[in-house]
Formats: sequence, structure tokens, C-alpha cells
Amino acid sequence: MNVPRHSRPPPWRLSLLTLALCGAASAQTGAPLTLEDALARLDAAPSVTAARLSVQTAQTGLNAARTALGLTISVSGNAAYSGPLTAADGTVTAGSTSGAAGVNVSLGVLPWSSNQSGLRGAERGLALAQARLTDAQNSARLNVAQQYFAAVLATQEVDIAARTLALRQRQLTVAQTQQSSGNATAGNVLGAQAAVQAAQGAGLQAAASLDAARRGLEAALGGAVGDVTFSTQPPDTVTLPDVAALVAQARATRSEVIAAQNTLGAAQDDLATQQREATLPDVTASVRYGPGGSGGLTTALNLQQGTLSAGYSLPLGGSAQSANRLSASVTGSYVVYSPGQKAQLSAAEASVTQAQLSLNVAQQNVELDVRIRYSTLQTGLITVQTRATAVEVAQLALQTARTRLEAGTGTADDVSAAELELATAQRDLLAARITAQTNLLQLQNAAGGSR
Repeated sequence: MNVPRHSRPPPWRLSLLTLALCGAASAQTGAPLTLEDALARLDAAPSVTAARLSVQTAQTGLNAARTALGLTISVSGNAAYSGPLTAADGTVTAGSTSGAAGVNVSLGVLPWSSNQSGLRGAERGLALAQARLTDAQNSARLNVAQQYFAAVLATQEVDIAARTLALRQRQLTVAQTQQSSGNATAGNVLGAQAAVQAAQGAGLQAAASLDAARRGLEAALGGAVGDVTFSTQPPDTVTLPDVAALVAQARATRSEVIAAQNTLGAAQDDLATQQREATLPDVTASVRYGPGGSGGLTTALNLQQGTLSAGYSLPLGGSAQSANRLSASVTGSYVVYSPGQKAQLSAAEASVTQAQLSLNVAQQNVELDVRIRYSTLQTGLITVQTRATAVEVAQLALQTARTRLEAGTGTADDVSAAELELATAQRDLLAARITAQTNLLQLQNAAGGSR
């Protein structure tokens, strides 16, 4: 029986596969790039750069808020001139000049002053920006690790695809030879040809996966990686961390929790302001020492605003000044009835309650996220053990195939097939270890990052 004309793979397909596998193989001959080397380039990642700029902005705001807590010093002055005055009886009063020059100092001294409130807000803003920077760094590290290990896995798949194609081509040749001698049918040849075509497709897919992983790594790093090989393998073992410690860390450091804490802090500040305005009178106490007319030293404290101010004024001009004396005064007002103020106080109390509930929900959500990631890691470690056992089984099968070949009861293709099965089992073990390592990184990120 003659072999059908379409039994051989089209030459263009073989050429395409050869080019793809040669390109993938050439990509594996460059300088080695370790995972640590790739992670060292994370500073150039766009997401990390943007988050770092946000931290710098928040730090600038905090520095400005701290500066505002210092003394505010200003100078003032005035001058006046009155011309001569002639009375009706002809008496002439000489002209006069007057004026004053002074210096004023103000400082927020009570905890509820606007400067203190602004400082607390700036501190909260910086804490949130730092938490988001940590999130960006953790996400970038995870992305780089995923793309890197995808390239590691694709590299092994390219090798397996090339070995599989070589085996399938030999099997096709054997089937064609057997058909020529009448020991195989056209169906056997077509089946072998289909296996060759499947191997070709797997090879193209492996080469495409390697190229995609390389491009994904370049996108994650924000720059080209060049002609490199991926030399870092995932660790053979992964130790389960303490889930209770991870939960506690997540409830304290996750950016979602920090944001909810900031919202609660701002709501509490607003409530405290509303309560002071409702309970404290607007009182200003001042003390002055100086001439009876003008000038001298003056200090004042405003209770509601929480600010202390002091000033010194020196009278200028030729007008006579009385003797210095000490005087004190207190002025104030108190709102006896205001429905609007009461409504604002109730709204502030409701905002605090809502913010506290949001914080509780955020902490519960991050705890749930950690526990789910922990369970996923446990499952991944079990898969690693299963794949390791499969490798041992494949090693025994290869040993058996070699023994049969030596005894004359097996063929070289049987050994090649067993070697391929072992390589596939090792590839599956590598994939399981990569998954476990990725699960560990995701768990650490869910807890707010590695500590």
C-alpha cells in the first residue's frame, strides 16, 4: 500500500517550527539573568516610580506642617501727621507726628490648634503614601517573579518540545518503513503524522510563551533585558509561615487599613472640633503692659483656636506718653441655642461611627484575604509533593526501559519515550514549585509585604 501524498508534513511548517525553535534556542545562549538581578532593577518600574513620587510629595507636606508649628513672626508699623491748627481766637496749635513700630509673634500651643491638626493630617497622609509605595513594590516584585518564572518554565518547555518533535519524527519514519514492508497501515502512518504535527504546534506554542514571558518581564521592569538566559530556579521547599502573625501584620499595615484609619482619624478630629465649639466659649484672654495710650507689650490666648500671640509696639512721635501700667482683659461669647450647630455635631458623630465600621470591615477583609492565600499555598505544597512522586515514578520507568533495551526486549525509542516522560514530569514539578513560590509571594503581599 502506498503512502498518501499528504502523509508528510508540509515543508513550510517544518521551516516555521525550525525557525521558532532556533530563535528560542538562541535566546537561551546569552548571559545568565538571575531573579535577584531582575528584582534589583525594580526602581525603574513605572508603578514604583509613581508611588515614590507620592511619598516625596507627602513628606514635603509633612515638613511644611512641622514648620508651621514654629514661631510666626511679623513686623508692623504706622505713621501719622497732623498739621498746625489755628483756633478762632487766633491761638495756633503746632502740628504733630505720631506712629508706632512693633513686632508680633503667634504660636499654636493647644492640641486642637489648626497647626497641630494639620500636622496630624500630614502624618496620616505620609503613612498612607508609604503603605501604597510598599504595595506598589510588592506588586512589582510579584509581577517580575511571575514573568521570570514563566520564562524559566517556557525554556524547559522549548527543550521538551524539541525532544518530543525529534521522537515523533523518528516514530513517523518507523511507521512509514513498516508500512512499506506491510507491517503498518495507512492509519498508523496518519496517526504518526498527526503526532508530528501536534509536536510542531507544541514547539511553536513553547517558543511563543518564552517570547511573551520575556516581553512581560521587560514591561514589568520598564526596560529591555537583552539577550539573556533565565538561570534561577524556584526553591525546592517552601516553609509555611505563621498565619496568625501574617493576619496581625495585615490588620495593621495593609494600605486599605491605613486608609480606613486615616478616614477615622479625620472624622475624630472633626468631631472634636464640633464638640469644642459646642461646649467651650469663644474666650480670648489678654494682658498688656505699657503706656496708657498705645504701645507696650501685649499677649493673648484664644481658647477655641488654641493659639497664643504676643506683640510689642513702640510709640513714635512727640506726643507725651503716660506711665507704664499693667492691664488685663477677657472677652468671650457662648452659643446658647443653635439647631444648626447641634445638627453638625450629630453628623460628625455619625461620620465617626461609619468610619469605625469601615475600619472594622477593612481589617476583616484583609484577614480573609490572608487566610485564603494561606490555604492556597497549602494546596500548592501538596501539589509539589504529588509532582515529586510522579518524577520518581518516571525515573523508575526510565530505568526499566534501559534495562529492557540492554536485555534486547526494548527499543531505543522506548528509552527516548521514557526520557521524555521523565522530562515532562520534571517540567510539571517545576511548574508546581513555581506555583507554590508565587502563592507564597501573594500571601506575603496579602499580609502587607515581607518583613
